[in-house]
Amino acid sequence: MQSKVFFLAVIAIVSFYSCGTPEESETPPTKSSWSPKMDEPSELAQIMRDLHEEGLQRKASLEKGQLYSGSVDNLLKMIAAAPTEPHMKGPAFEPHALAFNASYGAIQSATTVSEQIDAHNNLVKSCVACHTNFCQGPISRIELLYVN
Repeated sequence: MQSKVFFLAVIAIVSFYSCGTPEESETPPTKSSWSPKMDEPSELAQIMRDLHEEGLQRKASLEKGQLYSGSVDNLLKMIAAAPTEPHMKGPAFEPHALAFNASYGAIQSATTVSEQIDAHNNLVKSCVACHTNFCQGPISRIELLYVN
């Protein structure tokens, strides 16, 4: 008889706690209130993302046979910009950045679509050359910027 009473008492206690209302802190966030915590990109990473976005826009314009006239404001900050990781920027970075700036200048001074395509493709080559030495990850995305 005691075991039946004990068994019923355990069931009652478990039922009591399992049927109670959960505290507010235990409720999972809804989809609308949840947002992931993402790391902010480094200064150099943000410049690279801006340059990639511009490269996509320029490629689309050139493939339509139109000169592209946009430019990235923070281009010259690339040499001094802080990288995501210190090892991602070394003594060879500055010559690559200077070559990139020269190629970028050729894009801006091009007067025909053909000239701008050549300058754009040279710019993409300079990006790939630099990323071969530093941060190889985005090379496949960069190579998609070539204009045929």
